[in-house]
Formats: sequence, C-alpha cells, structure tokens
Amino acid sequence: MKIQSVSHNNRKKVFQVKCSKGMFLLPYSKVDPRPSGNDPIIRVFVDKEQEREGFVYGLESGKEGAVHSDQVLEYNQDPRYLRDALLYKLTLEAQKRVKTSALSKREIIRRLGTSATQLYRLLDQTNYRKSVDQLLSLLHVLDCDVDLLIRTKNTSGQAA
Repeated sequence: MKIQSVSHNNRKKVFQVKCSKGMFLLPYSKVDPRPSGNDPIIRVFVDKEQEREGFVYGLESGKEGAVHSDQVLEYNQDPRYLRDALLYKLTLEAQKRVKTSALSKREIIRRLGTSATQLYRLLDQTNYRKSVDQLLSLLHVLDCDVDLLIRTKNTSGQAA
C-alpha cells in the first residue's frame, strides 16, 4: 500500500495515514519508540526510501521510528491484508509439505488436474492472485487436514 500522506494527532495519540484505500489510524502505543508528552513527535513524513510504503517519525529526544504500511493494515484489520497473510502462511506450509511428501511433483500435478506452471504459481509465496481454494486443494492432495480456528479476542488484544 502506497501512503499518500501521514500526520499525527497528539490529542488522540494517533498517526493518521492516508492512502488510496482511505484514512487509517495507528495509535502511538503500537509503535516503538513510543511518543509521549515528555517526548513528543517533532516531525513525521512519508518515507520515499521505502517507496512510499512506510513513514518515519522523529521525537524531541532525537529517537526515530519507522512504520511500514503493513503494520497499519494489520492493526486496522484490513480484509485484503488479512487474506494475503493467510495465503502467505498456507503457501509456506504447502512448500514444506511438497518437499517432504513421498509424492513426486508429477503425481501432485496429476492429482490436482493442473499444469506444472500452475503448481509453481501455487507454491510462489509472492503470488497473491491465487485463491485459498487452490491452496486447500493442494494441501488435500498432500494428505493434510486444514482446520479453521476462530477465537474471540479478549480486551487486552490476546486471543482467548
């Protein structure tokens, strides 16, 4: 996600991050070093060295911090970011299972009813154009059961 602009709001104790998806807030409590009344933010700017995918802030004490846009999306529970994170985790697990499987890649391809090119696309963790369905099919061919666990969050942000 490319950041268009970033500002800070000391009254609300948040960074305000504007991008093409809209405006997102990120509390000071989620960054390190943490700004405070005794060590306030003196500057904040979009980081061009990160190709506008993050921002940098400076505190009065001279400490600096950097925030990547993924931190903002994760905190705000952006659905597309969460989907991509799930795809990434499933892909890494599929890569491990293919390496340790007794099945040859040719047999995996045959059981999936697909091509070698498509298998390699499924195993590419940088490819986010694949579907969760395709990865579940691959994991099924590799004799894996995939269970979805849904937990209620408690007030401290830890899963219960």
